[in-house]
Amino acid sequence: MKSDWFAGLQREIAAVGDVDQLGAVCERLCEHLKVPYYCFAMRLPTSFVDPALVVFDNYPEPFRDLYVELEGLNMDPVLLGTYEQSAPVYWDEVFAAVSPGSDQARFVEGAVRALGLLSGVSCGYRGARGQFAVLSVASRDDSAGLRRYLRAVAPRVMLAGACLHDSATRLLVEDPAQAVTPRERECLLWCAEGKTARETGELLSITERTVTFHLRNASAKLRVNSRQQAVARAVSLGIIEPRPVTVPTN
Repeated sequence: MKSDWFAGLQREIAAVGDVDQLGAVCERLCEHLKVPYYCFAMRLPTSFVDPALVVFDNYPEPFRDLYVELEGLNMDPVLLGTYEQSAPVYWDEVFAAVSPGSDQARFVEGAVRALGLLSGVSCGYRGARGQFAVLSVASRDDSAGLRRYLRAVAPRVMLAGACLHDSATRLLVEDPAQAVTPRERECLLWCAEGKTARETGELLSITERTVTFHLRNASAKLRVNSRQQAVARAVSLGIIEPRPVTVPTN
């Protein structure tokens, strides 16, 4: 593999203009790594209860059906591992740590081992707009040599996944934060603190009616119907967040 592979991958991903092209990039990544299978999935912050999910993979055809049937989003120990750590998650380590007879063990036996996907590495990525993505590469080979190889190329998988995550974010995730004004942010922030429109107006030296106006505008931009939804959406997208701690002076 050429030493400048990453620069080339960055250029290729930066040129992607359609989300469907990301699958082709993943295919070429597998060719570079000489690992046959990939899966890139991104959860979009469209809803707290039922977020949208975008998946590109070349896993064996029955895998996705088995994944859904066995509730993989809740039971897949590899996926759950990517939620808990930023470092690469190695499948063999995760499978070895699963408790026999547990729901996770049944998932591994029913979906992963049944289709022969025995070795892999997965990396998770969290975005500032509430999105979460995972890139996995996998193989049917369960040899010690393959497991060592996956550990050797894991940094490349992490870098490639970060680029894919950024590209998918650019193509798929709207950024309403750009439309929300500083005053609307302030009103949302105080609303998150439990302040009424009157109390917020007193804090900001504006009228209660003006606060209501700003909150309605923010709700429209965030495509929600209530102040509570607007606050939740603003938090999930990073539009409002705790203010920096002020260090007291003596």
